Amino acid sequence: QERLTRALIDTALKIGAKTVLLPECGHAYGAARWEAARWYGAALPVRVVHMTEYLDELITSGRIRVKKIGATATFHDPCQIVRRGGLEAAARRVLAALGFELIELKDHGVTGYCCGGGGGVVSNQRAAPLRRGVFEMKKRQVEATGADHLVTSCGQCLITLEMGAKQTGWDKHPESLLELVADQLAD
Repeated sequence: QERLTRALIDTALKIGAKTVLLPECGHAYGAARWEAARWYGAALPVRVVHMTEYLDELITSGRIRVKKIGATATFHDPCQIVRRGGLEAAARRVLAALGFELIELKDHGVTGYCCGGGGGVVSNQRAAPLRRGVFEMKKRQVEATGADHLVTSCGQCLITLEMGAKQTGWDKHPESLLELVADQLAD
């Protein structure tokens, strides 16, 4: 992880980039945004931005406009992006711009429950019973909101939530914040 992150930052410098834009990946966010400076031994020479921050900046500045969805939504706060990374408000501003009425989970933000294990645990079949148990807790929380949409900003969380929904026959379809914005871009 350190070598990959160092190569990312070094490449950004080599090509003259001022900003590194990270995808909806919680682990990449933690590594590039917070750990990279420690590995570098100094402040990073480029700005590292998660896709959620970038969407928030684009919408807030008026560089992109989105059509309103006009429904209720609840937001799953990814462990790496929100609980460890502190990026809680940006996703909520993007949801508001999309016209969602946000119904918060009982435990949300830095106190939110895990999706069911994220990237590493999804790949570990021995962890399946634990992952299913955690997913059931998350499912109950989401159902208690009565929200029409379940949205997250982490690709691994999305995979875990989709897998849990499929395995339990849950009719809720977890959605990517990035994809919602892309689908709702105004002309």
